[in-house]
Amino acid sequence: MKYFAYILIMLLLISITTLFYLKRPDGKSWLSADQISQTSTNLKTQAVALSNNTLDEAVKLVTSAHSNMVNKVKGDLSSSTVIYKWQDQHGQWHYSDQPNPHGYSEKVILDPNDITVVEAEDTSILKGSAKSGELVVTQNPANAYNPVVIKKLFDEAEQVKEKLAERNEQLQKAQ
Repeated sequence: MKYFAYILIMLLLISITTLFYLKRPDGKSWLSADQISQTSTNLKTQAVALSNNTLDEAVKLVTSAHSNMVNKVKGDLSSSTVIYKWQDQHGQWHYSDQPNPHGYSEKVILDPNDITVVEAEDTSILKGSAKSGELVVTQNPANAYNPVVIKKLFDEAEQVKEKLAERNEQLQKAQ
């Protein structure tokens, strides 16, 4: 079976090579390096044009989707751009779309361009006991902003730095 495959490959190579030497009725060879080069250049040009057209269409789609989403969000916020805030007798601040029925409320007008939506942080750590004193680190990117995690990271980096300095001193003494 292996030799049969080798024979087929050799026949294929021989037949392609003969196309360079056999002549058509008009006297030109059936296949030439110039034809291959020109065909590959044409195919490359067509592929680039197709990819540019596809990229342009994708940009148009993303732009229109973005503007539709922005218009929808602005439309949704335009009806609720006024909120009310007030402070109760315990000093707790309250925010609502309705004014405080029992007292003074400050009217706040929201600008839809200033509103940023952020992913909620993982609150599973709150389910545990706060008295345990144990640091729980989850694989959530929101922990990258947790000051306790950042402090622990810097402390560990300092320990590594000190350990490297000690090892370098030992190496210097050994030489």
